[in-house]
Amino acid sequence: MKLLVAMVLSCLAVATVAHAQNISFPHDGLDREYLIHVPNELPESPGLVMVLHGYGMINSHFEECCGWLELADERGFIVAFPNGTVDTLNRRFWDVDYPIHQEVEIDDDGFLRELAFHLQDLYGINPDKIFVTGFSNGGDMSYQLACRESETFMAYAPVTGTMMDSLFTSCAPAVPRPILAMNGTSDNVVLYNGDMDNATGWGPYRSVPEIIAFWAKVMQATDMTQVSLPNVNPNDGSTVRLDIYSSLKNELELWFYAIVGGGHEWPGAWGNMDINASVEISNFFERNSKLPCIGDVDGSGEVSVNDLLLVLGEFSTCKGDCGGDLDGDGDVDVEDVLAVIELWGTACELSGACCLINGNCQYIESVECENIGGEWNGSLSSCLTSSCSSSAYDECQGAMTVMNGQAIFSTVDATTSADAYDEELCEGAWLGGVYNDIWFAYEATCSGSLVISTCDSATFDTDLVLYRGNCLNMVQVACNGDGSTCSDNTSLLEAEVTSGTSYLIRLGGWGGNSSGAGTLSISCEP
Repeated sequence: MKLLVAMVLSCLAVATVAHAQNISFPHDGLDREYLIHVPNELPESPGLVMVLHGYGMINSHFEECCGWLELADERGFIVAFPNGTVDTLNRRFWDVDYPIHQEVEIDDDGFLRELAFHLQDLYGINPDKIFVTGFSNGGDMSYQLACRESETFMAYAPVTGTMMDSLFTSCAPAVPRPILAMNGTSDNVVLYNGDMDNATGWGPYRSVPEIIAFWAKVMQATDMTQVSLPNVNPNDGSTVRLDIYSSLKNELELWFYAIVGGGHEWPGAWGNMDINASVEISNFFERNSKLPCIGDVDGSGEVSVNDLLLVLGEFSTCKGDCGGDLDGDGDVDVEDVLAVIELWGTACELSGACCLINGNCQYIESVECENIGGEWNGSLSSCLTSSCSSSAYDECQGAMTVMNGQAIFSTVDATTSADAYDEELCEGAWLGGVYNDIWFAYEATCSGSLVISTCDSATFDTDLVLYRGNCLNMVQVACNGDGSTCSDNTSLLEAEVTSGTSYLIRLGGWGGNSSGAGTLSISCEP
């Protein structure tokens, strides 16, 4: 679907990621290309995630904006960012049969399939761990691949995607696969209720509820559990409802995130901030690439008395496909009972974020975390969204929401964030290391001059950095190390801002031992 200009600018406004070089990949007479990120540490037979850009975007947008490189490094998978081809309007696209692309036939199905095979051979990728996700037009393409290339890709995650009516009526996947989908109920680009009359000119396409019902039927997923997720950020104008469809006939699941009040967005990067879409998708892919834990018959995450009772309940009565047939010999017998007893107490958890004593974070299993004295945050928790400091507001994701006025703060026990900053924007003042920093989230109340100050109101040498955007998609606006009229090297920052725009304030100290308490003052004058 078409791309909002504001969203493009938001996604481009990233100052912390260096551009990689596109790699050429000839296919079907065209010189196709892709970007790839391979972590320094990879497990044997790693997974692959392909991330597909939206219409009018290029692959580097999603290499930069949404945390995929960090997740790949954290979890040990390879992430690739293919490029679509260029249409007559000089915009890159995926060929999903929009009317504006009727005159062209691009074999994007084949390109992405053959690229997956190529990368599998090149890096020893596990064929059972090849996944695809995409935004907008890339989400449409993800659905198309789920219909046509289900023997190549093992799970799909379309974000703000839809199914053109031509695809909806012809879709017949060779093998049904798990799907995670996200859509905003107030999206004015991909309409939640569809556009079968083609009022927007992008061709007839189905409503989101119809699409979800279609895939639930394909998966035979008749059981649905609905939950409202916590409204972590009440200022983002939307909430999240998660519908999980499952089946008693197979292990397939369909997860649908309804961004209630949300628009054309990638949650966690822009729009809704209650969830992080990249983390949720990565969790879904990881959950669907793990072998089941032997002995955990009830799927509780550990082998316990319930599993023993279930095996005993099937003892000598169940033949064929039985949950209690742990040794796979076709029936439930004494060997299966003994296996449960032997595995008693075994944990089946996936890896998660482990907070270490020094405030650092590692993505490891709970047992390993406990052995090194860390605090584990749960299966599939991520270091991208977990705060490991004993200090409040220590990381960007946990920023304190502030308004015009004053806020009392302390940086004692805070850790130093790795986010980039540029001293050249400090207007004659200089920053040290922005050590022991904490974060504040602010929405501008005016279009005019924003003044942020610790001037004469902190017990240590402070640094201030102002960013526009959010934690995964921010660009530095200004900074100040020493206010010219302030004592004790405290700070005063002024910058032009736009009403209604989100900003992040980073407050730290000049040197490694610079921490303390104080008062942060904020004012905005038109």
